[in-house]
Amino acid sequence: MNETSSGRGARVLADATLALRRHTPTGWQAVRADLLALARRAHRPSDPVRGRHDLGEFLVTTDVVVTQLRTAVDHVRDVSVTSLLCATDERHTLTGVTVEVAALFGTHLPTAAATVRGVVLAALDDLLGPLSPPGEAVHVHLHVGDVVTERLDLG
Repeated sequence: MNETSSGRGARVLADATLALRRHTPTGWQAVRADLLALARRAHRPSDPVRGRHDLGEFLVTTDVVVTQLRTAVDHVRDVSVTSLLCATDERHTLTGVTVEVAALFGTHLPTAAATVRGVVLAALDDLLGPLSPPGEAVHVHLHVGDVVTERLDLG
C-alpha cells in the first residue's frame, strides 16, 4: 500500500513535532557547552597586550589575559563567564574588555556588574602591572547574555 504525499507529509510533521517536544533547554545547555569547549580549543593567533612595571614594558598574549580574567571573574557569585574579549590600540595597549556572563535569576545586575568590573580591573593590575594601563583608561563592558534558574547551570 502506497502512502499518499499528504499522508507522508503529515507523518514527517508529526515525527518532527515529537522530536521538538523531546528537545529540552537542559539538553541544549549540554550541547552548547560542548560546542563552546570545542570552539575554545581551536587554534587562533593571539594578539599581544602591553604591560608595564617598574623595570619597563613587556608583552603578554591576549589568550593569557583572557584566561586570567576568566579565572578571576569565575569567583564572582551568581555569574559565569560565557565570553571574554580584549580590545587594544595600535601600540597594543589594552583599551577595553567585554565580559559576557550568564547570571542566576534574581541576581542584582548593577551590583554584579560593579563586582565584575572591580575584579577585572584588579586582575589587570596584577597581570599588566600597576603602571599600565590605568583603570580609568580601560572600558570594562558587561553583557548579560543569559539568565539561568539553577546555580548548576552557571557552569
